[in-house]
Amino acid sequence: MMGVADAGWGMFFARNCQEAADLTAIARRVAEDGETPWFVAQDGFLTTHTIENVKLPEDDLLRRFVGDPRITVADMFDPKNALMVGVVQNQDAYMKGRIAQRFWYDKLVTITERAMAEWAVLTGRKYGLIDSYKTEDAEHIVVSMGTMADTATAVVDELRSQGRKVGCVTVTSFRPFPAEHLARALRNAKVVAVIERTDEPAAADNPLTRELKAALADAAMNGAPLPRVVSVSAGLGSRDVQPGDIGAVYDWMTDADSMRRMRRAVLGIRHPDALPKSDLSIRPKGAYSLRGHSVGGFGSVTTNKLVATTVGELFNLYVQAYPRYGSEKKGLPTTYFLTIAEEPIRLHNELTEVDFVPLHDTNSFKQGNPLTGLVDGGTVFVPTPLRDPQEIWSVLPPATRAEISARNIRLLALDTAALAMKYAPRQDLEIRMQGVALVGVFLKVSPFAERAGLDRPALMDAVRDNLTRFFGKKGGAVVDANLSVIQEAYDGVIDVTAAIKAAAEVAR
Repeated sequence: MMGVADAGWGMFFARNCQEAADLTAIARRVAEDGETPWFVAQDGFLTTHTIENVKLPEDDLLRRFVGDPRITVADMFDPKNALMVGVVQNQDAYMKGRIAQRFWYDKLVTITERAMAEWAVLTGRKYGLIDSYKTEDAEHIVVSMGTMADTATAVVDELRSQGRKVGCVTVTSFRPFPAEHLARALRNAKVVAVIERTDEPAAADNPLTRELKAALADAAMNGAPLPRVVSVSAGLGSRDVQPGDIGAVYDWMTDADSMRRMRRAVLGIRHPDALPKSDLSIRPKGAYSLRGHSVGGFGSVTTNKLVATTVGELFNLYVQAYPRYGSEKKGLPTTYFLTIAEEPIRLHNELTEVDFVPLHDTNSFKQGNPLTGLVDGGTVFVPTPLRDPQEIWSVLPPATRAEISARNIRLLALDTAALAMKYAPRQDLEIRMQGVALVGVFLKVSPFAERAGLDRPALMDAVRDNLTRFFGKKGGAVVDANLSVIQEAYDGVIDVTAAIKAAAEVAR
């Protein structure tokens, strides 16, 4: 995005899926009112491929907010009002036309804030050019854009609970740049760290850092205090940024000696300027998380979406589901994540602590350690054609069996391939329907049905309703087939560790 930052377009940055939707409507309104084109940016993969709770505006609300395009969109090709566009201009004309553009840009802040205020009246969701979070008494403040800014708010809450005076500022509008707004928000800070998803080593600083320093310098010339400003590069190419990475930035800001030695830092890679990740670990209230290991082409991403939407709607909870995307293709290993919680999920990173790990098959134990990050007492699920618990247990590597026993991990198994072959209405659906069985297993092992007081019949009725919305366009046969797979997986999943423990008790 920074490659087109000075193309003359407005630029909004969204922190999450809800903001991506809302800011698109706001940008349309501002672009038409200000006669200026607009970008709405969201982080690749981290938002674009993520399932989250979103309140989409109704069509009537959008029509009311945006207005009739026959009235709001300027007609640049009206013969009655002749206009030249894109013509070559020489010295006598170019500069006059270029500077005259300020007439439009000088109005953009007012137009943008007016549109955001009207959107708040219509939806209850408030936006501003920036969003300051707990900065009034903060001594150390992080400034960022996109999903990192969402994560920063969760980090601030955690550090505040430890008695630290920290805050963060989200820059929602990069163009028009909110210089005065930022200067006011940072007036009490001692140190400000700007985290950006870019690195410009030939420049004095990265783009947002440069703009911020200019804003603070202007304020300082009028008597405002000038905080120390440092620059951090992180998350380039949608590389993972953990809460511990942002926590490391706050730790760095409290180290006066390090502040004097370094004015730039990086996160998440090995480098002389890299900050060591802090041990900060944050989970939303009531969180239950999943990290799945599968193979591309087996429907794991679709299954993850189905689990997320089913559980979120059934139990009225917040969800966040996403795959680890990259250059992986069909047939190669892939990983996907899901978090379900009682409060909005502000973290946007690969999960390092999970409660449930579904695998593609038992070979996953030979390609790494999928138990890493699984909490003690957590659950791991493996599809296998084996039905005898002792046989399933015996195919696991000895080190895996020892770790499962020592950490009181629950091992579940099921022949998902047989289920898919039994119920798939068409042969081409067999592979993908193996993943649907995971929905039944998840509903069986997760605590949500019990918390909601749903018995099996009520749970399956609710699942049918959700499947109808998800697969209804493909016909009733597809809905019934998926429901049958989920029901049989729910009833037939094998608790391997329980069977092994029971056999050991009998042997005694």
